[in-house]
Amino acid sequence: MNSDSGKLGYEPEVRAVEPAEDEVNAISSQLLDWMGVKGKVTESGAMAGTCDAVDPDFQTHYSVEHPWSVYDLTSGTFEQAMQNLREKLPQNGWEITSDGLTKSQARNPEIVAVNRETHHGVRIEWARSRSGKLPKLITVDVGSRCYKAPKGTKLG
Repeated sequence: MNSDSGKLGYEPEVRAVEPAEDEVNAISSQLLDWMGVKGKVTESGAMAGTCDAVDPDFQTHYSVEHPWSVYDLTSGTFEQAMQNLREKLPQNGWEITSDGLTKSQARNPEIVAVNRETHHGVRIEWARSRSGKLPKLITVDVGSRCYKAPKGTKLG
């Protein structure tokens, strides 16, 4: 069980970082389209990070994460965005593995889904109960499985 596949449960695909990040960015863009709302979206893009199970030092393996959010809606509602995702995710190859309320004190609506074909996951939370005067928003975290960087790639 010391091999990569033994630790991960699958053989990590050898893949260059940029295409893996582009794929996660495309998934994020698709999710935003499926929400059917217009508003402000955080500016960050997908980034490679550690694959802790086999390479916590970020030398040979990586995964890609893209946390972002949409807020200050000018069109549509947060409730409708979540409902649209409940419909669109399964229609497009995603399996919703959890759809309920977070375990946090806020008990916000949350959808967790996986795409078994592309091996990506997503966690979506409608932060409708926020302390102070913080605006309502939907947070999205899209992630990939671990990849093995091509020989010669400098990750860290």
